[in-house]
Amino acid sequence: MTDEYESCLVSRLSRFVTLTEAESAFVMEMERDEHPFRRGRIVVDVGDLTEGIMVLKTGWAVVKADSSDGRSQILRVYLPGEVMGIAELGATHANHRITMQTDGKVCPFPRNGLAPLYSDYPRLGALLTGLSSLDQIALRHHAGSLGAMDAANRLKFWLLQLRSRLEVANVGLGNRFRVPFSQVEIGQAVGLTSIYVNKLLRRFVEDGDIEIERPYVRLLKRHDWEKDCEFVNAYHTMDTSWFPPAI
Repeated sequence: MTDEYESCLVSRLSRFVTLTEAESAFVMEMERDEHPFRRGRIVVDVGDLTEGIMVLKTGWAVVKADSSDGRSQILRVYLPGEVMGIAELGATHANHRITMQTDGKVCPFPRNGLAPLYSDYPRLGALLTGLSSLDQIALRHHAGSLGAMDAANRLKFWLLQLRSRLEVANVGLGNRFRVPFSQVEIGQAVGLTSIYVNKLLRRFVEDGDIEIERPYVRLLKRHDWEKDCEFVNAYHTMDTSWFPPAI
């Protein structure tokens, strides 16, 4: 396997179990049909047929929704090695738009190709299901932060969650990680204006909480932030006790 491959989906999955050769080969098959996408390009648009899932092999992507007054909201951020489209497997058409946040590679995998997960690789299927459940928990935590926290803690929580998710994929470097978003886009993700985001980031820097070397951010007081936000890392552990044995 190449280093590029190791930094992708297999690396994320291997954080929770040691994949067999057969399981790794199936994951490689999921990533075989790769397509390059430039930043800003739409991967899936509202109303498109949902034909399966997509592995985000490299790059970042976002799920966006537009309101009637023209404003955009970022509902979800996808990171390298994450699987897009699992939540839409039960729908025939896409309900939201997925756009590339950076240049990257997307690997579509047809819906009917997923059948072997449950017949031939049941442990791998259970792992993807378990990981999807952790993603849903993280999304709920984010939604809760938007409704219950003040502006400063909302932004802190969003950065903490990005860091924890990047760590799972082994593409983060401790407390220093890439944040390829403008202040307008950060505001779209946390429900703040770009002016307020700018004000908060400057305050965090002045208070010695973070360092910014665009597009990188370093959290200098991560543990203090986690206490302030009562942050729970949804990806810290996964219950694998119910997984079927590898075949």
